Amino acid sequence: MFRLVLTLITVCLSCAAMAKSENDSLLMSRIYQYKQYFNGNNEGTDTTAIYVRYNMKTIDRNALLMCVPTMYSIAKGFREFAGETYTKVIMKGKEIEDVKMQLNVGTIPRHRNTMATIKQFMTPDIYDEAMIANSFILSPFNRLNRRYYNYITTQMIDGKAEVVFLPKIYNTQLVSGRAIVDYSTGRIIKIHMKGEFDMITLDFTITMGENGRTTLYPRMMDINTEFNFLGNNIQADYHVIYGLKPTLPDSISNSHDMALMEKVRPEPLTFVEKSIYKRHFEKKSETDSLKNKKKQEIWAEKLLNVVGSNLIERISGRFGKNDQGYLRISPILNPLYLGYSGKKGLTYKMKMNINYGLTPNSYLSLRVNGGYSFKQKQFYVGVPLRYTFNNKHNGYIEAEIGNGNRITNSSILDEIKSDYADTIDWDNKQLDYFKDMHLKLTTNYDLSDKFSVQPGMIFHRRSAVDKKAFADAGRPIDYRSFAPTLQLQYRPWGWDGMALTADYERGVKGVGKADMGYERFEFDASWIYNPSTMHTYSMRLGTGFYTSRKDGTYFLDYTNFRDNNLVGGWNDEWSGDFNLLNRNWYNISEYYVRANATYEAPLMALSHLPLVGQYIELERIYISTLFVEHLHPYIEYGYGFTNRLFSMGVFCATKNMKFDGCGVKVGFELFDRW
Repeated sequence: MFRLVLTLITVCLSCAAMAKSENDSLLMSRIYQYKQYFNGNNEGTDTTAIYVRYNMKTIDRNALLMCVPTMYSIAKGFREFAGETYTKVIMKGKEIEDVKMQLNVGTIPRHRNTMATIKQFMTPDIYDEAMIANSFILSPFNRLNRRYYNYITTQMIDGKAEVVFLPKIYNTQLVSGRAIVDYSTGRIIKIHMKGEFDMITLDFTITMGENGRTTLYPRMMDINTEFNFLGNNIQADYHVIYGLKPTLPDSISNSHDMALMEKVRPEPLTFVEKSIYKRHFEKKSETDSLKNKKKQEIWAEKLLNVVGSNLIERISGRFGKNDQGYLRISPILNPLYLGYSGKKGLTYKMKMNINYGLTPNSYLSLRVNGGYSFKQKQFYVGVPLRYTFNNKHNGYIEAEIGNGNRITNSSILDEIKSDYADTIDWDNKQLDYFKDMHLKLTTNYDLSDKFSVQPGMIFHRRSAVDKKAFADAGRPIDYRSFAPTLQLQYRPWGWDGMALTADYERGVKGVGKADMGYERFEFDASWIYNPSTMHTYSMRLGTGFYTSRKDGTYFLDYTNFRDNNLVGGWNDEWSGDFNLLNRNWYNISEYYVRANATYEAPLMALSHLPLVGQYIELERIYISTLFVEHLHPYIEYGYGFTNRLFSMGVFCATKNMKFDGCGVKVGFELFDRW
């Protein structure tokens, strides 16, 4: 009898467990599918307003805080700050069409945008694979991420359920917390979760919308943050209200009118924020009333603050009658933007972008990409100036001047050694190194989503690094080439698929003192395939060859196969490239065949290690193969990862099926997403 009762109890418990498991799976399926099968109206245009209020408190700080992007303004002086913004947002369908900040008030000096990276957390898509745009935070409410989380569900009264989500491994890309969910539909009602991003700990409380398509987006959100960096500790709280009815005219833009903010403020300020405002205005009034403070001292203090912030922080701003132009400059003297590699030693890079809109379909843009290698004592620069005459078809005319690629050539050295026999030790001179200054003019037009055509011309002046040695050998110091070019591109599946490119270049002697004649073809196929937001396959296959090469044409310089000092890879600076290949191999062969592949994903291998694994964000596997004269083949294997501080890649190579060594590359990522 006892055994029968025990058996019945066991069966009942098993049935209950199975039933709960099925209910849990059903609820999670409803959550995963809610956005996909949502039937709300996604057409039309909506105009709403977003209100944000915040307060910041400096617990600890030192001089390094001035080097952190957007933090210069609070690195000295007051330790508590408060502020508010009022922004108009126009949405067309599911996409944000325009964002315009109308009011910006607060106690931060010059109303600077401090801790700007928090902005991206104010527009979360909790159903997407990457919950926050431009970050690696994986949403627990997306089906693709269910392998990273454990879930505990509990049914509640009124048709609701609680879902507790916990990461299976501790990693900065994963969050923990709980959500209140409508059991019958899977609609998320409210979420509380904790996470981490770039030395900022985050505590979210999100209340979702209640009707129609607004249920996919937050209605109200509170974010409590804490930033820790080398002895600096900043705490900040943000309160965001969405979906407000706009009440200000379009003519108001980036106003600092406190009286106007008091009219549109949807909620009263907290006691903390009122206290900070009060102390700030009392101090300001006291400062303004000081009769003995000279105007020169006030002017000098303001100038010092402006110069200091512009040297250390990114510079950005809009100009023009209707703000149709913008300017962005990377930090000029920020030590956190230095880099290092074994080939170039200590390097410093900076970028500047200027854009000016002429009409809704045309604009002018100027980019300056610069860098200096302290080891090579070489300044690299590329300056493309572009006039876009038809933005819809990517129609533009671009002129670019630069010296980004120092080139090597051993054939000239071999000729000199042959002419002079053993009378001079030419090997101790830098006769195979040349500076390469180029001027390129191109025109591009996309005939459709599948076809593009790009005619142009390019002029090179290669100058010997060791000018005296060339003069001693009776050889020219400069070597020039001029060539018309043509590029055709075919995209079989449009912009989101493979790109097939054909390049043609023919050197013409005599134009601009050009002394080289040649003809070159290159063919390239590249494809960046994203099976999901956080997983990427990058693939490239290409070849190039010279069909003619007249006497005196020393430089074999390819478009798609070169040692680029101003790198710009695909998803990282190393994909689609050779990272250990000696630069001499780029200019030694009349042909090349190359293949490159990279796989990128989160939480692959090192992420599962204790202690260090929690800080690994993305991991990559590289493989590259090359055939040129005397290399059959050259193969490179690599593994890399990215974290909040740096990217690291470890590469090994084989040359003609024999081991050719290993190397490490490091790229700094510190505050790259700020």
